[in-house]
Amino acid sequence: MKLSLVAVSIASLSALSVACGNDDDGKLRRPPAPADLATAQPPPAAPPPRTMVTGNALPTSPVNLIADPGFGLVGAGQQAGFGSFLAFDDSFTQLTLTTTVESRSPAGFGGAVAHVLADGATDRASTPIMVLTSFQGGAGPFHAKVWVSRSTVAGAPATLTIGAKGMRASITDETPDGEAFDLTPVESATRVSGGRTWTLLRAEITKGLGYGGFFVVHTGTGGGQFLIAAPEIVAQPLVDGLVSTHSTPAFVRTRSKTDAERTAILRYRSQRQQLVPAR
Repeated sequence: MKLSLVAVSIASLSALSVACGNDDDGKLRRPPAPADLATAQPPPAAPPPRTMVTGNALPTSPVNLIADPGFGLVGAGQQAGFGSFLAFDDSFTQLTLTTTVESRSPAGFGGAVAHVLADGATDRASTPIMVLTSFQGGAGPFHAKVWVSRSTVAGAPATLTIGAKGMRASITDETPDGEAFDLTPVESATRVSGGRTWTLLRAEITKGLGYGGFFVVHTGTGGGQFLIAAPEIVAQPLVDGLVSTHSTPAFVRTRSKTDAERTAILRYRSQRQQLVPAR
């Protein structure tokens, strides 16, 4: 029994000697400290909390008179489809719009956001562009609205002004020489999401538009690129059949169409309409 204990002790000392090692002079050498303990890093920061967003099956009201509020018809070879949005520069050359899907936009999950970027635009100057679509009319009154925002040319959120340097939106009747109604910003409805500010433009049109009209968005000369989301125009008789919340009407003044609006409407109406296959 004593012999076994001595053997175990010798074996333990041998293992310790192998693990620790000896210097050349025979002295016991301690093992080095693990590198990960000597250079320990602090734990990673906790990820930011998730933010819940509201998802909608449609970008706008189901009784929206605009056929393509989610910009699903925008794209090469499809911009002449009935009810699609067309874009023209100040020489009335037709441009191609681009779109992105952004769940944090006012369109939510239900539609895309249209990006309007003029050729050669900088962050301080750009060529004006007009984006428009036709809609069917009725007896009215009508409620119109659209969400707009602005980015730098590179895509970073930027401050938006409403006017000739920024953006404007209008409703016109169907004829090139008829009346136009400008949408006005609703300050209390401004939405900030992901560092981007969205401005709501709205108007209430009391007169009828028996032959339909045009929904027009003007971008200005202030530079950058402009974003359009969830354009909508609905007739009150159709809204009466839906459950809705009450909102304060935005007063609107009637004005004559500008020369640019008249020309853009004529260009839009001259497009040869084509059927677009459903996706």
